[in-house]
Amino acid sequence: MRQISEASNVLAFERAKPSDVRVLIVEDEMLIALGLIDMVEALGAVAVAASRAAKALDLLAVERFDAAIVDMNLANEPADPVLDALSARRIPFVITTGYGAEAIAEKYRSLPRLAKPYMPEHVEVALLSVLELSKLSAQSG
Repeated sequence: MRQISEASNVLAFERAKPSDVRVLIVEDEMLIALGLIDMVEALGAVAVAASRAAKALDLLAVERFDAAIVDMNLANEPADPVLDALSARRIPFVITTGYGAEAIAEKYRSLPRLAKPYMPEHVEVALLSVLELSKLSAQSG
């Protein structure tokens, strides 16, 4: 029964996204980053990871991304510059944090957030929601 559920979730993701969705993962903890890469790739998307804000900003300058998953605390440096760059480029993102909402800049607190630890299903739902919202926004604007 679990396999059918997973298959239907993957099909739902496939319908909600173009076949070449690229997701930027910004996470400084290697094991968490590898887990996120596996989760995103299991959904059929391409995952590209950066462990520092500067690297994420470099990637954003030269590559196309459809969504991002960003940890708020990158080796004791805030991820705000990455969130600002994503917002400026109108790339939807999900914030992850092991801390509460107070760890997130007030202007981003209302955006989709995953509390650590999270399950693959949580990542899937979060990505689907930001991709769908982005798609609806593009159609109406």
